[in-house]
Amino acid sequence: MKHLFSTLLHRSFIMASLSATLVSCESVFDDDLPECRTENRIVFRYDYNMKYADAFPAEVNSVKIWAFDQQGNQVWSASESGEALRSKDFYIECPLQPGTYDFLTWCGLEGNDSFNLLTESPQNITQLGVDLLLKGGARDGDFSGLYSDNKFSGLYHALEKGVEIYRNPTANETREIELSLTKDTKYVKVLLQNLDGKEMKTEDFSISISADDSELAYDNSVLPDTPEFRYLPWSLIGGVAEMPDGMEGTVTSVSSVLAELSTSRLMKGAECYLTVTRNSDGKEIIRIPFIEYLLLVKGNYRPMSDQEYLDRQDEHSLTFFLDSGLNWYSRIGIYINSWHIVPPQDTPLH
Repeated sequence: MKHLFSTLLHRSFIMASLSATLVSCESVFDDDLPECRTENRIVFRYDYNMKYADAFPAEVNSVKIWAFDQQGNQVWSASESGEALRSKDFYIECPLQPGTYDFLTWCGLEGNDSFNLLTESPQNITQLGVDLLLKGGARDGDFSGLYSDNKFSGLYHALEKGVEIYRNPTANETREIELSLTKDTKYVKVLLQNLDGKEMKTEDFSISISADDSELAYDNSVLPDTPEFRYLPWSLIGGVAEMPDGMEGTVTSVSSVLAELSTSRLMKGAECYLTVTRNSDGKEIIRIPFIEYLLLVKGNYRPMSDQEYLDRQDEHSLTFFLDSGLNWYSRIGIYINSWHIVPPQDTPLH
């Protein structure tokens, strides 16, 4: 009897709780009850990286978000920045009425001196691209002098189409709409090493990456017909280090030049060349298809498409070895992100 009484009491408590929930907001039987509220929250996630871990709170310092209806009209926008984004529970409440919407976000634009929105007042979603602020100018249609030598802060993008916003008429509900970010900006290190002890200086070389990706469209693709320009180093450091050579009491002097560059989104198939020029005579001692060489090491990571690898990997390190004449000693190969690559030797590479 005691067990039966306990079971009945427990069931009565559950039914009472359920009844309280059902009548706690709008009901077709009672117009005096408060209206049920469905809260739609926009949440952001950046785990599209090589660690497969959400780095949004640690990396992203600002968000801008827009919503468009199915007729292409902008119906809502919001922005946030600063310490609020550090919280793992950060979200932006979306007040839209029930319907189907496209959401676009660019993150990292606030305080960014390298990228701008193509327009601050878009009439439709296709106008919401960004452009890289280039230096150098152009004369009479000649764009060869354009360049970027800025150290980029992080730029992130997400586009989610056909999102359903709805209201639950019978219960209070909180719904999360997740926007998964792609990081567009990349950090590139190019290290030149001379192992014969001859000192190298930063003024001995000009290092650049050619590109034509200065404008990104609303869908994060590269806009066509943009002028070619060059990424130049924002830092160039030279030095000499003493290293033991394996024989007791002997050391080898290693001279090096380190260039640090920032680039925008890298796209598979783009014509993009890394070039190192020896300034004493203007000779290009290194000229390689940059993106093709980066993809040579993709197989050392978990299986993914070429574009996924380029998007997930936001840092690239390339090490070249030079001989006594400051030419690329290509037979030693290249170290790309710590992986050793020996290029084919049957055709000249510089």
